[in-house]
Amino acid sequence: MTDFKSRVLYNLKQDPGLPVSNPSSAFWQSPPHALANTQSAHLPERVDIAIIGSGITGCSIARSLLGSTDQNTTVAVFEARSLCSGATGRNGGHLVSGAVHDFAGLKAAFGEEQAAKAARFTFRNIERVWQVVREELDPHTREASEIRAVTSTLNFTDKRAWEEYKWSVAEFNAAVPELAGMVKLIDGREAVETLKFTSSVGAAQQPAGAMWPYRLITGIFVALVKKYSARFTIETNTPVTGVTYNAEEGEYTLSTPRGSVRARRVVHCTNAFASHLLPSLRGRLFPLRGTMTVQERPPAFPNDGATRSWSFASNPTFDARSGLFSYGLYYMTQNAATGDLFLGGERQRVDQLLVADDSVIGDLPAQNLRSLLPRLFSNGGAHRKQPPATRQAWSGIMGFTADSMPVVGRLEEEWTGRAGSEEWIAAGFNGFGMDKCWLTGEAVAAMMIGESVDEWLPDVYRIRKARFLDGCEERVWETFGGASQEAVKSRI
Repeated sequence: MTDFKSRVLYNLKQDPGLPVSNPSSAFWQSPPHALANTQSAHLPERVDIAIIGSGITGCSIARSLLGSTDQNTTVAVFEARSLCSGATGRNGGHLVSGAVHDFAGLKAAFGEEQAAKAARFTFRNIERVWQVVREELDPHTREASEIRAVTSTLNFTDKRAWEEYKWSVAEFNAAVPELAGMVKLIDGREAVETLKFTSSVGAAQQPAGAMWPYRLITGIFVALVKKYSARFTIETNTPVTGVTYNAEEGEYTLSTPRGSVRARRVVHCTNAFASHLLPSLRGRLFPLRGTMTVQERPPAFPNDGATRSWSFASNPTFDARSGLFSYGLYYMTQNAATGDLFLGGERQRVDQLLVADDSVIGDLPAQNLRSLLPRLFSNGGAHRKQPPATRQAWSGIMGFTADSMPVVGRLEEEWTGRAGSEEWIAAGFNGFGMDKCWLTGEAVAAMMIGESVDEWLPDVYRIRKARFLDGCEERVWETFGGASQEAVKSRI
């Protein structure tokens, strides 16, 4: 155990590096978008605002700043690989809040007021995504993004987890009365009979959304390029390898393989990779490799993709002998046109989980997902000789933090090691970015132009030294590799 723990702690403190150049092929990104490898013929010598990262958060910040600054303000997005090739282009396609499930834990950690503020933020974020889609996407692109309203069903097979969830619902209803009653609780027997789960002690349903995330975000980037072509560029295949600050000029210099770019302000939207350019975040913000699959629909399984999505929750587990960690969450959407099922979840050795290489698809998590449908659903193909065919499997890197909250706001010198005060960050979404990222991006953009976001941005998101005191690595070990299941459960 000591040697294994040492390896895990060593992983946590490592430089995640740049995203690898040969990532596994994600179904969402095929075929590549027309802007996938876009870049200027000549790298600009100077921009006013440099945004590092082209996922949903970087897209949100770019849109917000372009719409709120004067016509002379130039903005550039820098992406190490192709456009939207990171977590946003590799996730499960969900647009669902986890705030109800997490509410009791948030209340215990931060108090009822902050827990309610964080919960409201996630639902406001989802509403905002719908609004932006209506504002920015033409009908064809909107249809291609397949964004749709669904009922999300969360199934429980663990009695303790179910009882804790029901308590969290009650706490949520009391603290956020305007959303009370949003969650429908279903008895386990009814869930087995009507929803065709192989096992259930109870289930919950709430309004949510589903989408083709890659098409949605690349579609918004297209709209931005058309609208702001004179002052907005996207520089793909242009990794930022270093950032320095020139106090005399009051400017930053971003180093890339294509040359250097000067900028007045820099925004880090690189999620799991943020600590590559911000070493002080190592051990505090770290990568976690997730696994996704696309599987054919079993003959008896209906095509409910236009109206439903599914998740499956149990308490996380850790086997000290093998180092195997099960996150306790599987998640699934369905393509409404083809019926194909997008199924993901994490079951992996901890030392293979806390890594930043998405060129690798772990044999263990991939095999687990390939055989999972018949274990989850009574109509999932258990009576067939072979499990449903897996059309594609891939991995993606999520950004996790030691306290499970995103890191958002202005980066002072204590974080950057640089004298300038115009570096900003929005990262570390702990596997639940789609219900937080867009509005977080808008919050950062608002702060950058001097607007207050105190009323609606959760205080617990703001980056403060007090959140990351000594011992962060030990706290993460207790979560992912410690012997105490209580420690695991308290964080997830």
